[in-house]
Amino acid sequence: MLGYTGAFATGLILGLLGGGGALLSIPVLVYFFHLEASVATGYSLFLIGIAASSGALQNIRKKMVDYNAALYYGIPSVVTVYIFRRFIIHELPDTIFILGSFSLSKNNLILFLLTLVMFGVAYKMIGSNGEDIKDGKRSVNHVMLMVYAVIIGCFLGLVGAGGGFLMTPALIYFANLNMKKAIGTSLLLVAINSFIGFLGDLHSDMQMDWKFLLFFSVFSISGVAAGNYLAHFANNQKLKKGFGWFVLFTGVLILVKELFLK
Repeated sequence: MLGYTGAFATGLILGLLGGGGALLSIPVLVYFFHLEASVATGYSLFLIGIAASSGALQNIRKKMVDYNAALYYGIPSVVTVYIFRRFIIHELPDTIFILGSFSLSKNNLILFLLTLVMFGVAYKMIGSNGEDIKDGKRSVNHVMLMVYAVIIGCFLGLVGAGGGFLMTPALIYFANLNMKKAIGTSLLLVAINSFIGFLGDLHSDMQMDWKFLLFFSVFSISGVAAGNYLAHFANNQKLKKGFGWFVLFTGVLILVKELFLK
């Protein structure tokens, strides 16, 4: 019951804020449904893909997607995500290294990297003064955009989260998009990257519990619908700060659990 409540909450956050659901879905999958972190990241990619697709379709209809930037960002990021999910993530040893009494497992590594994303997102949301990244006239830097796409592709392929929060600033600074177009383009890229990454899992013969994914998706989609409705009445800035504190608290709990409560 707690797990499916968490599934609803991940969708609710997506509906209210347009991102951040994956940051919650992975802890829910790991701690409430007792999945391995590497498996949870694959499931998370599938769930992110479904949620992002609905947002991407809305932005395509509103003509808020820059296909040129999506092409330069999308090709290197898609290739990188697929390679990580198909050939790397499932081939990592269960124990990365042992130092004295401390051992770092593959699941620990994934969760530690996830907490880094959480702390970064929390810092941005808690410290926000109500102003988004400033749009401005800058030269388009396709090389930097492609380099950044590879870096984020590696991260998304390994952790299964953080894509939207990391893509949007890159599209603004390197592709010279305004905020609305950057968000619309980011949603399209997140959807494509997530499904391609999940495809890599399927090609690596990772076993999927489709019935479970269906149930989780239904609760998440219900949460998205509720979040979209509530977003019309909510104070977006207060929501961001509240979510920032919640993400920070969750990240600390993950660190405590993995470091001291094994």
